[in-house]
Amino acid sequence: MAKLVIFLDDKVLKEVVLNKDRVTLGRRPHNDVVIDNLAVSGEHAVLLREGDGYVVQDLGSTNGSYINGKPIKRAAFNEGDSLDIGKYTLRLLSDSKQSAFAGSRFGNSRFGPTGFTNSGGTGTSFRNSRSGATTSSYSPTQHQDGGLPAFKIRVVSGAAAGTELVLSKPQTTFGQHGVMVVSIQRNPRGYELSQVEGEQRVRINGAALGLVPAVLTSGDVVELAGGTRLQILPA
Repeated sequence: MAKLVIFLDDKVLKEVVLNKDRVTLGRRPHNDVVIDNLAVSGEHAVLLREGDGYVVQDLGSTNGSYINGKPIKRAAFNEGDSLDIGKYTLRLLSDSKQSAFAGSRFGNSRFGPTGFTNSGGTGTSFRNSRSGATTSSYSPTQHQDGGLPAFKIRVVSGAAAGTELVLSKPQTTFGQHGVMVVSIQRNPRGYELSQVEGEQRVRINGAALGLVPAVLTSGDVVELAGGTRLQILPA
């Protein structure tokens, strides 16, 4: 059964199982999904099941409803879309994708982002912390803020294969506490991957990550505990 995952500042606040054809969203307690914030109207929007998909309809809210940054009155709401209500982001998660990233916008199994933020990369070659492995240089599209390139993560193996996340913020942390937690940070050196927690080492292009953070470039493949693999790609 599909779920609605609610985020604030890229942190998961709650997950709601969509077991009804009509799910109301708003600040007042009688709503199916209550978002207790003054930026959210009492009856803000409604999520409707139509056929095999969902539609979002704004209910004349004060601050509006936005899908992928665009204001809507009524629009299709698909997996991968972002529904913004006030400062909150809502994402749809289907049954087939509830496994690669537990407790996060990606799903509900062994691995899940514990907080999402992004990193910019320089697209240069590197060695050291990858046991000598070298990646080729790359010049992706530049962000306007500081000329940093835009990258995204794509899940390439596991039940959530095909799921993508754009690295749009200063830090992205994902994994499962007690098993493996890794972080991607954006800094002047680029997108740096480091391991925060776990005895088993995260692997990049087949080589175990050392203690020194590794700068990621387009095409790199990151393997988490349990065999879930992510690929770094231009956004």
